[in-house]
Amino acid sequence: MAVQLDQATMNIIGLVLNMVGVVIIFFFGPPQPSFKEGIAIGLEDETPIDSSGKTVATHNQEIKKKHRYFLSISKAGLIIIFAGFAFQLCAVFLQNV
Repeated sequence: MAVQLDQATMNIIGLVLNMVGVVIIFFFGPPQPSFKEGIAIGLEDETPIDSSGKTVATHNQEIKKKHRYFLSISKAGLIIIFAGFAFQLCAVFLQNV
C-alpha cells in the first residue's frame, strides 16, 4: 500500500521537520570547543568534591554521560533538519513533473 503525497503536503512535512530540528538544535546545540581561560588544579580520581561523598571520578563520568547525551540529541536535530530539506526538495521536483 503506497502512500501518495502531493507537493503541498511534502512541503509542509519538510517545514515542520525543519522547525522541530531547529528547536532541538537551539536547546541541544552541537558541542562547541571549550574556550575556558586559566589553569585548573588537577585532582586525583578518588578526591571527594562535596559533602555527599561524590568523587572526581564520578563527576567526570556524569559529565561524559551528559556530553554524549547532548551530542546524540544535537545529531538527531541535524538529521531531522536534513530530512526536512529532503522533503522540500522532493516537493520541488514534484512541482516540475
